[in-house]
Amino acid sequence: NLKNIFVSTTFAKNDSKISEVLLTCKKANISNIELGSNHCYEKNYKKIIKKHKLNFIVHNYFPIPKKSFVVNIASANRVIRNLSIKHVKNAILFCKTTNSKLYTFHPGFIFDPVTASNSKKNYDFIWNNKIQKRNHNIAFNLMLNGLKKIIKFAKKNKVKVAIETEGSFKKKHLLLMQTPQEYKKLFKHFKPKDLGINLNIGHLNLASRGFKFSKNSFVDLIKPYVVALELSHNNGEEDQHLPLKRNAWYWKIINDPFFIKTYKILEFRNTDIKKIKKVINYF
Repeated sequence: NLKNIFVSTTFAKNDSKISEVLLTCKKANISNIELGSNHCYEKNYKKIIKKHKLNFIVHNYFPIPKKSFVVNIASANRVIRNLSIKHVKNAILFCKTTNSKLYTFHPGFIFDPVTASNSKKNYDFIWNNKIQKRNHNIAFNLMLNGLKKIIKFAKKNKVKVAIETEGSFKKKHLLLMQTPQEYKKLFKHFKPKDLGINLNIGHLNLASRGFKFSKNSFVDLIKPYVVALELSHNNGEEDQHLPLKRNAWYWKIINDPFFIKTYKILEFRNTDIKKIKKVINYF
């Protein structure tokens, strides 16, 4: 079962070099790696990754683009939307050439975030306070159009793709794909063989509280699509990305026999590698 546990490189400081983070993982005998989104741009990622005989899955903003932006495949801004879909396609090609097992990405936002958060307490994105109202259905349909293009491209290149479940307690009106209703709608368009789901446990904690739905019922609904569990702990208010705690509510889901072959991704922030190894021993 340990071979299904992956460590996200987001445990390292923001703007760290992926080349250095991979060396840290190797020294700690961690060989299953999720290439995360909080690193600085480096030249020739393929060369850096191929140098290491490790097992990789790739997440959202990796490979880091030279010019930074927030990926939003549902953006009302055509330039951002097209740039986001192009980035996702590039990431799919990167997965193909590096033999990465899976590419997971965000389904998009109702509004474009301004930037990623630098706060050590909350890793939600930062939005403009003067946001105008925007129709959820418009954003949802733009997301669907983007997903159709992405899935077609992924199938052609034989790369498995999955969207991440979203969730915010304080900014819930800004995100897509948080509620059971949205997933029921999505499943009318895609089958599990077309699109996987990366169930983010931290986001589920926030969304279930914000929209008042049962976590267990939600998991049962999306189960056939789930190919990965993105794991971190939070207080139900902020997306803190803390290490998992023993005896917390999510272990029942993590240890569900249905998920025995599912990737379990430890997505902690600003966390010492020794602490990560300690959490691996909880499994």
